[in-house]
Amino acid sequence: MEKNLVRVASHILDLEEPKTDLQEALFSVSGRDILKLDNNEATIGPSPLVTRALSRYLSDRTLNQQPDMSARKLRRKISLYSGVNYDSIACFANMAETMEAVARTYLDHNLEVVISWPSDDLFGHYAASAGAKIIKAEYSDPFTPAVELIISRINSKTRVVYISNPGNPTGTSLTEAEIVFLLSYAEDVLVLVDESYFEFCGITMADLIPKFPNLAVIRTFSKAFALAGLDVSYILTDSRNLKFINRLGYLKAPGTLAQVAADAALDDINYTAGYVRQVNMSKKILFDNLPRMGYEFRITAGNFFLLKVNDADKLVETMSKSNIFINNLSRFSGFENYVQVTIGIPSHTHTVLNLLGRLAGEQASRLGRFKSKEKFVGRSVKSKESPKRIRFKNLEKPVVG
Repeated sequence: MEKNLVRVASHILDLEEPKTDLQEALFSVSGRDILKLDNNEATIGPSPLVTRALSRYLSDRTLNQQPDMSARKLRRKISLYSGVNYDSIACFANMAETMEAVARTYLDHNLEVVISWPSDDLFGHYAASAGAKIIKAEYSDPFTPAVELIISRINSKTRVVYISNPGNPTGTSLTEAEIVFLLSYAEDVLVLVDESYFEFCGITMADLIPKFPNLAVIRTFSKAFALAGLDVSYILTDSRNLKFINRLGYLKAPGTLAQVAADAALDDINYTAGYVRQVNMSKKILFDNLPRMGYEFRITAGNFFLLKVNDADKLVETMSKSNIFINNLSRFSGFENYVQVTIGIPSHTHTVLNLLGRLAGEQASRLGRFKSKEKFVGRSVKSKESPKRIRFKNLEKPVVG
């Protein structure tokens, strides 16, 4: 007779099973080149300094000891990179660990979290696992975020507001003035700003941390630094917040090799800046070609673009047969027949465009409708003069076609 399982907590029963479809590219094509453009990871490997540092460490050391749970060396590097005080930084094994630590520090069954929507649902997943109620600030136009709508969802039970900035999947951003307005209004609420795409857009709220103890900024090495396989993420916030977050976060530190890799990546910031420049070159290539094919598209401030097609399911399937994997956004309300495609180096972009060109007859939603060619908008994002600032040339605003 089959025995019953131990009863799990009711709020865990309500959680959706994790989506694994974005991992299919890793297993569906054996021994052949693929373009994995479905999760906004870098399309090239990390800096040669990273591989050399890992090789050197493995030849000189062993892995029989635990890593530095405080990641002291890495935090010093991040402090120089971000301009944020060393004591206001904590490192985690990945973005999921960061989000879980925040959720379990601030949320429980009687509290609520407001999430700017549409959004990646990872933080909502961990908030729900802590028993909190998820309140979605869902915009009538997903490409026009409104801080007033977020504020209207805040009440006495709200403990955290989560904002992806730039957003995933939309690529849109709230301005610094809007974030300041939110921070000032909700002084008793932690405003968690996800800056996973900071290196591509140059937009950051980190400079506001000394003024607003209710602000926390989270970032990752898995995008522009090309370290998704040895992921490290970090949080920037008032050191008083970290005294509590670290009660959980201390147990979620990055592994030894991940710390070595992230440390070396920060030693070669020019490599990352060069990759960002290549992504921006690809954005121009896309903008020069997609209108002629008749596609409705949106090039974002991150490292991805959105494409509206006639049949997203069929496009995803067809491209996967050519070993190009993209993300179907139809699961989001208002994004029916939208796909999201990671932007990589120009050679990868040409490969994608060649296939999209062949499929335009059946997939391009604007085929046959004339649309004048618009000027591509690209400029440097201004930042305060400081020797600690790393500047990247980026698109601050999305380009729509």
